[in-house]
Amino acid sequence: MYGSEKRKFKRLPITLDLSCRKVGSAAEKLHKGCTVNVSPGGLYFETADDAFMPDNLLKVELSIPPTAGLLEFGGKIAAFAKVLRTSNLSDTLSSNKYGVALQFCQSPKLCT
Repeated sequence: MYGSEKRKFKRLPITLDLSCRKVGSAAEKLHKGCTVNVSPGGLYFETADDAFMPDNLLKVELSIPPTAGLLEFGGKIAAFAKVLRTSNLSDTLSSNKYGVALQFCQSPKLCT
């Protein structure tokens, strides 16, 4: 089949606010970004931070907006994830934009 999808999970194109911190240091900076797509196996997000390297382990939190019938007041889900790859998306030297692909190490859980 021409152009067949090799991914295990279907991606959902959704924009959610994301925050993450590298695992292993309480003093590590909190990084922010926005998802481009999410699946049960991972996600892809864009950020202004160039701090990510393949195999970094991150604690990731996604902000879920209020949704009628699901999360009436919104919420957050969290998971540990491994950086698979990064790419520089900047089209000029004056703009900083990076893409980061993550693979979940566990299924994301609703934060209480």
